[in-house]
Amino acid sequence: MALLAGCGKKEMPVDATKAASSPTEKAADAEEDVPDARLTTIGKVVATRYADLAFETALPIERVLVRNGQHVKQGQTLAVLEVFKLRNAIEQQEQAIEKAQLEMEQADLKMQDVIITQGYDPDKASAVPDKVRHNADVKSGYALSKSELAAARTRLAAAQHELRSGTLTAPFDGVVANLSVQAHQLAQPSQVVCRVIDDKEMQVEFHVMETELPLFKTGTEVTVIPLVDKTARHKAVVNEINPMVDAQGTVTIRARLTTATDLFDGMNVEVIRIPQIP
Repeated sequence: MALLAGCGKKEMPVDATKAASSPTEKAADAEEDVPDARLTTIGKVVATRYADLAFETALPIERVLVRNGQHVKQGQTLAVLEVFKLRNAIEQQEQAIEKAQLEMEQADLKMQDVIITQGYDPDKASAVPDKVRHNADVKSGYALSKSELAAARTRLAAAQHELRSGTLTAPFDGVVANLSVQAHQLAQPSQVVCRVIDDKEMQVEFHVMETELPLFKTGTEVTVIPLVDKTARHKAVVNEINPMVDAQGTVTIRARLTTATDLFDGMNVEVIRIPQIP
């Protein structure tokens, strides 16, 4: 009987033993090959829309009506130049236009006299040869006075533009930043007076390794935590992935913040990609 019992016993092959391992063990082995779906990295808050404002004329600043951090509305006045000289320039050009118009009217009468002396009727312009009319324009000074009138109008338009540019206004709703001037200071052309940031259109920019890129798609939600306040939480949605890997092997990603309260342009934040629970 012992002999029969020994003959009836069979040893299971090694491969069969592995095949009979429990499903729990299989799942544990599979999870080792799947990267952790939670990822944390450091990023920066960036303004989607902003405008650097500057005066175009070197004149003293009469008033500065805002301060850094102040919220402004579109069209609100931010700073004003002393525009006495600019208004003077406009008056001078308006007078120059009136003078040029009078001179052109006098030249027009002289031109008609020249045409008549050539045997043509000035009221019948189509019957006057081009050469005769050109000579009459030159001799009477009509062509020159017409050119001076056009130049005066151009100078007037430029003076009016300088007057308008002597007042800086907010191009859109936002917050004032980088205010660098004060009243009675001489404004320098193209020197940035301040920046207006649209604080309702903010993004967070961060970098991930190319191996982590599969965790991020357009529309992926991330949590944003300011480093200055670890209790604050903001939501952002990935809306831009730069299709390029840099020399460090990272990819730049931008996510639009759904709420940007108390977040500043350039602020350092922690970006967390939390896995979706199926």
